[in-house]
Amino acid sequence: MKLKLPYACDIDGNLVKIEDAVKGQKFFCPICKAELSLKICKKQPGEKYYRQNHFAHKANQENHCSETFLHKLFKDRCAEMLRDKISKHENFIFEWDCKKCYEHHKGNLLKKATTVIVECDLSVCKPDIALLDSDGKVIIVVEVVVTHKPEPEALEYYEKNKIACLQILVNNFSDCEHIEEKLSLPYDVNLCPNPVCDNCGRVKNKAKMVIIPASCWKCGHEMKVAMIVANNERGIKSASYFNEKEISIANSLGANIAKRYSKTVEDSYMANVCEHCNAFIGEFYMHDYYYSQPEKEKDLPYICFHCNEM
Repeated sequence: MKLKLPYACDIDGNLVKIEDAVKGQKFFCPICKAELSLKICKKQPGEKYYRQNHFAHKANQENHCSETFLHKLFKDRCAEMLRDKISKHENFIFEWDCKKCYEHHKGNLLKKATTVIVECDLSVCKPDIALLDSDGKVIIVVEVVVTHKPEPEALEYYEKNKIACLQILVNNFSDCEHIEEKLSLPYDVNLCPNPVCDNCGRVKNKAKMVIIPASCWKCGHEMKVAMIVANNERGIKSASYFNEKEISIANSLGANIAKRYSKTVEDSYMANVCEHCNAFIGEFYMHDYYYSQPEKEKDLPYICFHCNEM
């Protein structure tokens, strides 16, 4: 459905909302400056043939003025809100589901920002809103997405220069009344705050050691199964990949991590071992315990679950 325009300019150039429009006055498009008609529906919301009150171009020509003005209005109000918070030394917390590490993050948009510029010229692109630090360096950009997402060249530039890019999806003019809410939950964020693995170059994940109560598959005696899991539930590190520190942590929490052998000494690896019959649970069976309720948990440093490096 075509977006209807709820704003117009009067003969003095002042912005008028549809609720404040007076019949008989002249109104003009805030984008193309063409004269507009006042469209007021006598039906009540919910009644048949009801339509939203709005301004319409008199010639009824196809144009994108509504989308363009929605983009401009949200952008300007967003920049104004951020400038106000900077002047008051306030924080602005936003959060997002990261597409790189699949964790949920929170950040302070104004932690280092001192200046807000609308359509800052970066030569390669002009982000809708740019936040600059005290040295005049662009550190964060906000892209308002109404009909078009940022160009690939712009996204590549942000990524290359480590500029955080928040994409805000704006669907209608009511979103302009909820600027803080929309900005606090961006549609997309390009950067991940987690450290990168020096070994494989992929993003590491927050992790925890979990101890799961179980029964020995051989003798049935109670035993503890230790494993390391990613906080995003997308990774698991079995005892065969534990380093000495992780082995010590697991054993201090009640597990029994010990060396076992496949065929030769060279094929030895660490495993969860039953203290009564020495049967062990190898890596292949770790997922059998993955969804069990842990008895104990301990937070660990960031771990790369691709190459099991801390």
